Amino acid sequence: MNKNTLLAFLMMLLVILFFNSPLWHTLRGIDPPAKRAQKEMEKEAVQKQQMEKEAVQDRQSLNNKQGPITAEEQDDAEATPEIGSSQTDSSAGDSTELSYDTIWIETEKLICGISELGGRIISVRTKEYTYDPTDKQSTDYIEIIPPNAGGAANLTINDKGYDSVFFDAGTADSLITVEGEQTKQLRFVHTGIDGKVITKKYAFSAQEYVVDLSVRGQSILGASVGMGWKCGIKESEKIDPKSRGNYDQKKVHIYNGKNVSHISEKKAAKNIESGYYEWIGLTSKYFLAAILGNGLEDSEIAIEAFEVGETQKKNKDIDYSIEMKRFSEKSSMSYQFYVGPSKLNSLKRYNKKLKGVLFGGWKFFFRADLWFPVVCEFVLMLLIVLQKAVKDYGIVIIMLTAISKVVTYPLTQSSMKSMSRMKDMAPKIDAIKKKYKGNPAKMNQEVMAFYKSEGVNPLNPGCLPMFLQMPIFLSLFVVLRKAIELRGASTWIIPWVNDLSQPEALPIVSDILKSIAPNGLPMYGDQVGLLPIIMAVLTFFQNKMTIKDPNQKAMIYIMPIFLLVLFNNFPAGLVLYWTVSSALGIVQQYLVNKKPAGTGAVIKSTKQSSKR
Repeated sequence: MNKNTLLAFLMMLLVILFFNSPLWHTLRGIDPPAKRAQKEMEKEAVQKQQMEKEAVQDRQSLNNKQGPITAEEQDDAEATPEIGSSQTDSSAGDSTELSYDTIWIETEKLICGISELGGRIISVRTKEYTYDPTDKQSTDYIEIIPPNAGGAANLTINDKGYDSVFFDAGTADSLITVEGEQTKQLRFVHTGIDGKVITKKYAFSAQEYVVDLSVRGQSILGASVGMGWKCGIKESEKIDPKSRGNYDQKKVHIYNGKNVSHISEKKAAKNIESGYYEWIGLTSKYFLAAILGNGLEDSEIAIEAFEVGETQKKNKDIDYSIEMKRFSEKSSMSYQFYVGPSKLNSLKRYNKKLKGVLFGGWKFFFRADLWFPVVCEFVLMLLIVLQKAVKDYGIVIIMLTAISKVVTYPLTQSSMKSMSRMKDMAPKIDAIKKKYKGNPAKMNQEVMAFYKSEGVNPLNPGCLPMFLQMPIFLSLFVVLRKAIELRGASTWIIPWVNDLSQPEALPIVSDILKSIAPNGLPMYGDQVGLLPIIMAVLTFFQNKMTIKDPNQKAMIYIMPIFLLVLFNNFPAGLVLYWTVSSALGIVQQYLVNKKPAGTGAVIKSTKQSSKR
């Protein structure tokens, strides 16, 4: 890799960093993402307080029954479920006005709120995860459903919505607990003006992130039935532009029985997909809300991307409404909702390739959509297995670094030896270039002939081992950014780092920087990490040992500074990996340099020169 290529690469990355920096947002007169996120958090806090004060006691008239009720509908109306039942009683000419309540179900995994208005899920909180993963005593559980967003489990029959009609829960209990090995059901019943009964029956298991839902009634027989998650999904993490690698755009995922497709929009849009599908899901950075149909069936998938956030269009984030429509040949349909963490072992339990939401790839790049998710999953599984053995993700990352070095050792060793030989050949190359300075074609011909006579590849041999390590590096980068298993993971190796999935910040030094530059330094950020500094120093010495070409000596000083700025905003676990890798590379290079690897090349060149 020559000087011009390196400089071009450097300039491209600098441009990318600049256009993602707070400085760019400031110059354009747009609030940076951090400020927008703060406004959004304040807005959500007000909305949350308002929701807690309200008792959700809106009034709605229950229309009179008209027409006969079938035996099946009568069973639905009079059945006594495990938790509650519903039976409406109205006479001709009367209008019974009922209030609707929210029933709360608490399992060992979730706290779920279901409103009698539409029988919708209006709240899902995860009991295993809080907004501050470093506070082990916190009970500020993460909310999956955005406030005032319309809720989920949205039922439509022949495109007629049922979100605003009354579904009676038939229970006086406002809080129901599900513990141990228990499974409990909750039945919501709606009686229409035609007397037909529609029942939404939820089932909760204490140990599961899956909520079962069945819809029953004569109204759905022979109808197109839609089940939606139209409220979007609430982001659990703070969006910080200085931590560019730590925020993922929300995405929609569809499984057709073979492959998982990933859909991401940059602006408001509507999309309809038709075909055989098994499930559709929506992910934030760490959490998944998915609608699982009853097997692989002909379905119509409706996806609507909508803008949320500030009033200015460019400051809005994208969220999604998803719906699965199927033709019902029976008077009942069943669904499952997975609402919980995008955790590998949890997703694998359901054997519906839900784990496919974790990692994606780029089809245009050597079909990375096929092999890169496999590499990422392997790296994550390896991290999980090693963590069970040593109980420290910092140690695990060091072990993974050592494993990658062992795997690439033969190529790395060969590359370093070739580079050592090329350094010994440098005087001869310079002599050839000087001799044929006025004839570039002849000069290149003689240089290539000399390389061939010495059996050395003229291309930079140091790039190949780096290229082979890049899939590991990129997969670890993605895993550390995406895997909830590492959220809040700490290590005794770096005791001031409470979360390896977040950038490192030295407490006192970072506070001083924030006091001097409240908005942080352009491209660098407002935190100071020790590991990026150590890595930059190691990179300097490593370049000193390997770069001998006078035309490339500037890179000895430029690359450490560039990597310091770049890695300062990367997850601490990733910087730890790269730092340890650099240290091991220096040791290996030192051992290679101690051996007289270039002697043979010099002797061979001398003999050939004497023959000429």
